[in-house]
Amino acid sequence: QLDLALRTGEILAILGPSGSGKSTLLNLISGLLEPTAGKIQINGRIGYMFQHDQLLEWRNIMDNVLIGLEIQHQLTADSKARVEELLKSYELWDFRQRFPKELSGGMRQRAALIRTLAVSPDILLLDEPSMGLSPIFVNEIFDIIKSLHESGITILLVEQNAKVALSI
Repeated sequence: QLDLALRTGEILAILGPSGSGKSTLLNLISGLLEPTAGKIQINGRIGYMFQHDQLLEWRNIMDNVLIGLEIQHQLTADSKARVEELLKSYELWDFRQRFPKELSGGMRQRAALIRTLAVSPDILLLDEPSMGLSPIFVNEIFDIIKSLHESGITILLVEQNAKVALSI
């Protein structure tokens, strides 16, 4: 049983070993899984970044980061302009026409994060966003998470590695 309440703009990090149910918790919160008991109440739009970047290898980076907006029929001039700003802000603008296989692991993670942020979430679910990244890229991802927190987004972060520290 879990009783969890997050306030607007809060970061909650859940640490635990592989197989302890962290990803299952995020899948329940996001609605990908139905709870067998109890209820989940969400106030706001959810953005979910999975453990693996899930970039589509046959789509370039621009098309990958726009896919959520396309699926939700929210691709407008304004939303595309926001994505363009995110690509510039996270230093992927010059790589927007490249394909995932042409990017480093850190760049792929940033592209996956931009895709998640493109839908303007109020709540950001991050499933081991530093998985498989070198220490330099881990610091980069956590710097981005800190800046998102400062912008008021509520963040639920799960990590397997208890050595990861996120100081706000």
